[in-house]
Amino acid sequence: MGNQEVKTSPCKVLGIIFLIILILSAAFVAVVHIAFKNENVTPSIGGYSLYLIHDDYMVPNIKKNALILATNGKPSQEDVGKVIIADDVSGKNGTTYGTTAMRFVNLVSENKNLYYELKFDNSVDTVMVKGNKIVGIANYQFELLGKIITLANSTLGYVVFIGIPALLMIIFLALGKHSKTKQLEAIEKRRERYNEKVEDKHDDSQASFDEFVNEKEILHKDVHQENSTAQLSDSKSSEILNEPLIEEGVNKDDLVEMKEDLTKPTNSAIEELMKILEEENAKLKEFELPKAEKAVKDAHDSHQEMLKDNDDSQ
Repeated sequence: MGNQEVKTSPCKVLGIIFLIILILSAAFVAVVHIAFKNENVTPSIGGYSLYLIHDDYMVPNIKKNALILATNGKPSQEDVGKVIIADDVSGKNGTTYGTTAMRFVNLVSENKNLYYELKFDNSVDTVMVKGNKIVGIANYQFELLGKIITLANSTLGYVVFIGIPALLMIIFLALGKHSKTKQLEAIEKRRERYNEKVEDKHDDSQASFDEFVNEKEILHKDVHQENSTAQLSDSKSSEILNEPLIEEGVNKDDLVEMKEDLTKPTNSAIEELMKILEEENAKLKEFELPKAEKAVKDAHDSHQEMLKDNDDSQ
């Protein structure tokens, strides 16, 4: 019985998919954690800076947790009205905002120093920021991506991005392994049933062969018995011829005729037996049984010798 292929379980496929998702999610969470762990850090990529809004000072124009993509550089007078990302922003009365996004209101020069006047959209107060504190000019905002990053950088995000995929991966891989075990058990049962059928067929063939051999041996015994009977009959006919019946007035020709009458039934029986033996011999040749062939040959030789003896006695 050929090897049967074990099919891949859908549960195993799902387990592998969730494993890939887990790896990607873990990498994403790690990058987010490194890049946005500090609220006052603005990671830069190819001349652009990223900033995640942590407050609602710019509502409704910029919502909390939105991701801002800013072009690095200082704004000019023409950029008045645009949103600026600035570091170390401090307000009046000692209020500290750190890195934040504010609206560019005006460009002011005081004591040969250039200051950028900034303000929040929901406040009338302005702050003055030096040019070395300007990160860049905000061009795009991504609310959904910012919310995903905020979630990934929280405890709940660890559960969502790492815990759930890991749990699903374990469940589906376990189910896939169980399904594979059941397939292997089913294949093993089919193999056992197949082997049992093969053994039964072998036993039946062996029984048929043994039965045939037994029949052959019985036939050989019958042939031997018939030969013995024929020899006994021939011996009796010879005794009749050898008895001194001539002295009692019995004609020798009559004795020869009596012998022929006695041997006719025997010859006829032997001829019938020879036909049967020839048919059985044809069957025995298929199994290549030398003993059966020898028995047929011996019977034939005995018959020829008996006929020859009869001819000689005549």
